Amino acid sequence: MIPLPDGFALRPLAGLFALVLACLALLGHLAGRRAVWYHAVLAAVLGMALFLVAVFWVQSPLQLTAYRLLGNAISPFWLGGHPWLLPLVLAFLAALCQEAARLLVILVCRRGWPKPSWPLLGAVVGAAVGGIEAAMVLGAIPSADLHLISLAVLERVGAVAFHTGAGAALGLGLARGRAGLAFLVVLLCHLAIDFFAAALSYGIGGLAVTEAIGLGVGLGLFVATLVLARQHPLAPPVAFKA
Repeated sequence: MIPLPDGFALRPLAGLFALVLACLALLGHLAGRRAVWYHAVLAAVLGMALFLVAVFWVQSPLQLTAYRLLGNAISPFWLGGHPWLLPLVLAFLAALCQEAARLLVILVCRRGWPKPSWPLLGAVVGAAVGGIEAAMVLGAIPSADLHLISLAVLERVGAVAFHTGAGAALGLGLARGRAGLAFLVVLLCHLAIDFFAAALSYGIGGLAVTEAIGLGVGLGLFVATLVLARQHPLAPPVAFKA
């Protein structure tokens, strides 16, 4: 049986935290400061806030609705013979919600960044999202389970690299007028990672394969974005306005 999306008990607390972060980011944005560190902190805070909103207030309810609709609309016999369907749908909704939130943050924050620095802006947003997600995942693991912690740390390395690379790819695509293509590539990479992670709970694949795919896709996207940005720079670096 496919488990329901978790995290509903944390949604009120996460929503409150996200609201506080969003308010701080908005107040800071209205203050109009121009320092480099300020823009980076603003992007990171807003990225974490919208990530929490997307996961707990949008993604989880959509996944639960899809779970119920598919369970009522499809024959249990057919569904049992195609166990990949629900993990695929749930993974797609997760990827769509999270990447849309990431792109929205980059669009909101880009005004304070020179165009050649938009990939860096995306990387800052992605790293912040990867960091808060890692904290949530690792914080839920009992400290006595060293084996599970080791696997989680390895998995988070790939996840943080993916989030950072995904943000940089979106920023790069946006700066070059290819935001749609960048979003599609990042969405498919995210879908691949989340699908195998979700499918593991349903007896599809194995732990080693799932961890290898997550680590490989995450590091691969990060390195590919870095190489692409360096080989085809938009323009010479531009300093922030004083």
